Amino acid sequence: MSIFVAIELGAEARAAASHAIARWSPTVNAKWQQAEKLHLTVVFLGNPKPDGLAEKLDVLASRAQPFTLKLHGAGTFVTERAASVLWLGVGGELEKLHALEREAANLYGDSGRPYVPHVTLARAQTSDAFAPALSALNAVDGPGFQVTKLTLFESTHHQFRSIHESPLHSHA
Repeated sequence: MSIFVAIELGAEARAAASHAIARWSPTVNAKWQQAEKLHLTVVFLGNPKPDGLAEKLDVLASRAQPFTLKLHGAGTFVTERAASVLWLGVGGELEKLHALEREAANLYGDSGRPYVPHVTLARAQTSDAFAPALSALNAVDGPGFQVTKLTLFESTHHQFRSIHESPLHSHA
């Protein structure tokens, strides 16, 4: 089991990412993400004690105002579980996203990893698996979506479950 704080994609952004998966999954041998699991991780918490996680999310959300992001570009990186991970990048009000991530890292404990905002599309066991898709996906620019809440997710055996949501604080 692992827990993470994430931003859920807006409907149009989720549809665009799902379209990319539908376009490339028949031709690229990889484990592709299911559309309902697409998200933007703010901070990965691992397997922490559950005490206070929801309360910290409420504090984090109360310190942030809604902002706009968009899908922008694509890339790959290597992880412990896969030789290559294909992702869509994020654009828009990135300074607000990075401030939110720093605040989350301070509240929950810093993972020590540099923050690269992305939406994971697939994982493959070969490093060059995504070469055909990468140049096409790198041209992605939009659609935008409004970030109005943060969600605490639990991941168990590749199943995601929302365990707490906190709306971002809107200043009138």
